[in-house]
Amino acid sequence: MVTLKDIARQAGVSIMTVSRVMNDQQGKVSPQTAEKVRRIAEEMGYIPNSSARSLAARSSKIIAVILRDEPAVNPLEIPYNSAFLGRIIRILPAYGYSIMVHFVKDFSDITFWLKSWNAQGAVFLGIFDREIRQIRSDNQIPLIFTDSYSNVRRIDNVGIDDYRGGQLAAECFLSHGHTCLAFAGPISTGVISERLQGFSDALQSAGHPLSREQTHAFPDRSAEEILRTILKSDPRPTGLFVTSDDFAAEFYSAAAKCRISIPEDLSLIGFDDFPISKTLVPPLTTIRQDIDEKARQTCRILLDRLKNPGSPTENLCLDVALTERKSVKECNP
Repeated sequence: MVTLKDIARQAGVSIMTVSRVMNDQQGKVSPQTAEKVRRIAEEMGYIPNSSARSLAARSSKIIAVILRDEPAVNPLEIPYNSAFLGRIIRILPAYGYSIMVHFVKDFSDITFWLKSWNAQGAVFLGIFDREIRQIRSDNQIPLIFTDSYSNVRRIDNVGIDDYRGGQLAAECFLSHGHTCLAFAGPISTGVISERLQGFSDALQSAGHPLSREQTHAFPDRSAEEILRTILKSDPRPTGLFVTSDDFAAEFYSAAAKCRISIPEDLSLIGFDDFPISKTLVPPLTTIRQDIDEKARQTCRILLDRLKNPGSPTENLCLDVALTERKSVKECNP
């Protein structure tokens, strides 16, 4: 392996001079010498040691992206995670930062990884509300959370108006004449609870309350099991709000097994507006969140915090919108 000492010997300069060139310390080496050193380093096939460079500069230029490790699923197989992470990876390297992705089982893993890599900041994907207080106490670097409904004050967070998303789903169903409706999603999380609450409140205000029997915990129960329950219900729901597009796709598949036609027998609304919503047959009506904008705002806050550590925290709530396609049947007379 080619070392700084090898380059210094070949260039006829000191190791310190080579180190300054490799670490882009402007003004300490003449342009002519710097160019000579870089040319020789390239010819010799020198590969920088990023860990050593971080220690020398006391700055790792590493941003950690932390995801909750779920035993039953690869976190990057979740479309939201992969879409959001892909956007982060496109933005931060343009500012000279490298991305380290970690799956963690509990908050004790978080501090270990952040300190092991000397991370300068961290972005959290997924729900960490119960651990936020301890995570902040253990780590004094910029921490940007997403979709948090924690009651801990003064945290940097970027989320969406989940409550409004639920309202929009209800309003869409009602505008098409649907009055008996059902809901399916992992209702134990703050994000989904807000979507459910918005959906339920809008139906209640319209005089068509959502019954407890038609609030289904998915994926605790399978899509097929939930659809069979709906089929047996009296009165039978004509519409189902599912809390993500990938979950909605599972209900499309289950509907085919149960011989349920969408939207003739059951109308569906999803959430996210991922590409799959356009390819389902019929195309899925869904609540759109702007993941690109969410990632941009997350990176902006992180970069601001790195530059100005004492600046005020930000808790952003981005708008959502209805994207109407063909999965909601017209029931009005």
